[in-house]
Amino acid sequence: MRYVGLAVTLALLGCGKTHGGGGADAFDAYSTIELDPAQAMVTVALGGSADQPYKVYGLIANGDRTEITDRCAVQIPDDFGTAAGVTVTVGRRGGKTDVTALCGSQTGVGSMIVNLAGATVLGTAPTNAADLFATATTGSDAARLPAVEYPLDNAVSPKNLPPIDMQWKAGGNDLFHVHVSASFVALDLYTSDVSAMLSVTDWQEVATTAAGDHLQITVEGLLQSDPSMKFGGAGPTLSISNDNIDSTAIYYWASSVGKIMSQQFGAITPPAEVKGGCTSCHSLSRSGSRIGYSRCVGNDCGQLYAGFLKYNGATMTWDEAVNADNKAIHGSYTTFSPPGNPFPGDTTSAAIVALADGSLGLYDPDTGAALPSNLAVAQDGPGMPRSATMPYWSADGTKVVFASTPHPNQWIDLSDSRIAIMSYAFTGGVHTFGEPTLLIPDPITLPNGVYTNFFFPSLSPDDKYVVLDAARDGWRNGNPGQARAPGQRLMLAGADGSFVTDLTALNGPGDTDITWAHWAPNSAVDYYWVVFSSERDYGHRVTQGNTNPACIANGVLQCKQIWIGAIAKNRLTGATTMDPSAPPMWLPGQDTQTENISPYWTLPVGIQ
Repeated sequence: MRYVGLAVTLALLGCGKTHGGGGADAFDAYSTIELDPAQAMVTVALGGSADQPYKVYGLIANGDRTEITDRCAVQIPDDFGTAAGVTVTVGRRGGKTDVTALCGSQTGVGSMIVNLAGATVLGTAPTNAADLFATATTGSDAARLPAVEYPLDNAVSPKNLPPIDMQWKAGGNDLFHVHVSASFVALDLYTSDVSAMLSVTDWQEVATTAAGDHLQITVEGLLQSDPSMKFGGAGPTLSISNDNIDSTAIYYWASSVGKIMSQQFGAITPPAEVKGGCTSCHSLSRSGSRIGYSRCVGNDCGQLYAGFLKYNGATMTWDEAVNADNKAIHGSYTTFSPPGNPFPGDTTSAAIVALADGSLGLYDPDTGAALPSNLAVAQDGPGMPRSATMPYWSADGTKVVFASTPHPNQWIDLSDSRIAIMSYAFTGGVHTFGEPTLLIPDPITLPNGVYTNFFFPSLSPDDKYVVLDAARDGWRNGNPGQARAPGQRLMLAGADGSFVTDLTALNGPGDTDITWAHWAPNSAVDYYWVVFSSERDYGHRVTQGNTNPACIANGVLQCKQIWIGAIAKNRLTGATTMDPSAPPMWLPGQDTQTENISPYWTLPVGIQ
């Protein structure tokens, strides 16, 4: 990577703030402490730094101004840079901050603006790429436009997402100029490839600078054999949130290779294998120390049994506490009680399993023993026997949400399902579940059809909202290559039944087989974050045209991938009818040649 003409701009404005003191402090005589220069312009590169020295003056009431630099020091917030004496060194990030002069008991405060700016030549692009674009005339041929494929327009990203792979179509060009801009960012990248990605360090500087702001990405291209004309247009806008997502991991099932994988959020290393052996339909405990799963025993999916893994901190391995190969629990989907209810810690737990007869059962995940409860009776609802599956226990342990269908023995594939929620209590050693209520009693009509089947419910970390799947027909209708045909998409409902709304921006246009949504374990400041699986294109890296045949064998048209979506908290007010979502971000690090589904987002305990 070669850097050309990189720059950061500083602007310091004097301040008239005074902090007086008593006694013999000589600075008490000054009515104002000022920084000089009051306004400065300096430039610095990504990964570089810039020094700005200051003088400090004291003013008294009659306007007299005395230099007191040698008796003062300056300060700057640690996330912007450092200060030594009266010199500030910046370069960690751009943005706006304060610089403070400390003079005895008095201070003066100035504001600083830091702009990241510059140009970078990537890969095999010629060193005079910037000159070629500067002298080219802008053309209007739509066929020559290098349309940006990723990131998606108006997507929202966590601040600490790893570097994004910006991708575009060549449009008959072989040299490209990418301009990335925000309030305090102006970067120009030149490449002969149809993608560009900053280094981890450079992207962190850009993302930190643009937090709470929008990055505008534009791409223009030209043909090096005839560089007289260039072609380009407006590109996508990417919002970088103030939310940092730390100390979490996403566990998903790479179904085309039959393995549960884990990816530490923010890591750029490949995902780690947790368990193989066609271990599927898994769930994670909120502590991250337990996994429930189902397995096609002997590679026969007519023999699908549930099992439980428990993390051993001493050996740093997953122990098979209940092995599905023993065929003790004929079931699939699982969920765990959270630490704190019904048991105080994580050494003991209870697990709900969706059983093959369409009922829910309660089990000890350490032994596989059935736990006495009224669960099998409570799940039915008022006056009507119903099948129950896909359970999800709330974070506070007081309720369980699940998919409820009127058809007997539905436990994996399902149709005409509704989302049910029921209470849970553990009193006097007795597990008691309340009568369920339906959150979505009626079909929902959207421009692309009538949605009659609701499933895969997941409660938000504060238990206020349920994200769920909706489909126009039975899920997994069995037609080869038609997994997306029922139109699976995500909706959001109030856990109190007050509303349901389509997550239109997150779902995007068309049917892209969106399933298995789960929440980040902690609701951050500005957004709730959900993770899900979808057949949508990831730029030109994953499309129907280049997908792995092993994925297609699972009934999809292309490898499903893991995506992360933002749900804006400030749009969740009262009986929500507006769409609170945004287009999603692809989860970096996953294998684009495997089908990745069933993501769970949790807090790992010594696993990574």
